[in-house]
Amino acid sequence: MGTPLYYQDQSSWGSDEFSYLNSYLNRLFLYSEDADKAAAISTLDYSRMSWETQALICAIINHYDKASELKTEYPNLEPFARVAPLERPLFLNESPVDIFPAYKRMNIRY
Repeated sequence: MGTPLYYQDQSSWGSDEFSYLNSYLNRLFLYSEDADKAAAISTLDYSRMSWETQALICAIINHYDKASELKTEYPNLEPFARVAPLERPLFLNESPVDIFPAYKRMNIRY
């Protein structure tokens, strides 16, 4: 098994790759009660992630309104509560519509 997607070097990524990462992370957190996904969430290491990945996770947790639930269950997620919005917009789509407030707050254009 290679390096998990959320730890990979993202310096050459574009909107397609970040959109795929967003989909992957959404499934991870949406189905957090699944044992395999719960195990993956419990080992997430904030310090190994890019600013973009940190912002995506923060947006996803807030989008699903799972912040307090997940922080209680997964203490390793506590640093994601302090993630600042990205300085430059992260585009997940070539024609963003900004319909998700949690993403917009993190300067992620959906």
